[in-house]
Amino acid sequence: MKYLKIFFVIFFSLSVNAQTLKLPEVSAEYVCNTKFIIGVNALETRTFQSKNKKRIDTVIKNIPQSVIIDYEKQIATWVWPITSSYLSVPLKKEDQENLKKAANITKLNKIKSDYIHGFAVDLYELKISLPDGTTEESTRWITKHGITLKEVGFIEGKEGKIKFYSEFSNVKVFEQDYRLYEVPEGFKIAPIEQLDDVNELLKTMVKRS
Repeated sequence: MKYLKIFFVIFFSLSVNAQTLKLPEVSAEYVCNTKFIIGVNALETRTFQSKNKKRIDTVIKNIPQSVIIDYEKQIATWVWPITSSYLSVPLKKEDQENLKKAANITKLNKIKSDYIHGFAVDLYELKISLPDGTTEESTRWITKHGITLKEVGFIEGKEGKIKFYSEFSNVKVFEQDYRLYEVPEGFKIAPIEQLDDVNELLKTMVKRS
């Protein structure tokens, strides 16, 4: 779980900042299937990204669920279709900003241009370091819109070195319907215990978005 948390610090940040090196920022709304593999852990989701909102659909412990992140209102909302319930919690903007600043790009080299999933991409080699001494070295395939379609690399820390892989597929770039980011009519507020029982991984993703 520790390496998953480190991975989401890096992958789900809106932008990764350093003093002199900076990855391209996302400039388009899109929807895609996502797959993350880090060590023996794997997660598959459907992700919707608008200008100021994100929605992640997935299944955890055989329970389908969604999390909707509103960056303007600084709120994350979990939605459980099976029980017609939802729960909203505030995001801590200060924590998010600190997490973004904590990832420092120490190397960023553009290797070449290519095509993947029908998109023109630029390949970057990069190295990122965290305050605890953990480092990531990887190759990213980034579209002209700033969307990272694929990333392969290694994370190395006190507990050793582990390989990770992430990829977006079935990517569609277009303006999103605002209704995707609303709780369905008739859904009721769920007990707080439901969030703790089934959403440890999604909580990590939202905290680091």
